[in-house]
Amino acid sequence: MNTRAKSKISELLVILGTVLFVGGAICYIRGVLPAEHISAIGALSLIFVGVGAGTTKAKQ
Repeated sequence: MNTRAKSKISELLVILGTVLFVGGAICYIRGVLPAEHISAIGALSLIFVGVGAGTTKAKQ
């Protein structure tokens, strides 16, 4: 896999984690999701952002 494809994948992971975090926060504020699910969504979004940012930093 070339570096351009890896760069796009890492950017997509960061975007996915950010969207997941914001979406979970909005759903919690609106009362759609219970508090038990918010911690799992937050952890998953943190993993996505961390992996995406880590692969971006490793290439530079």
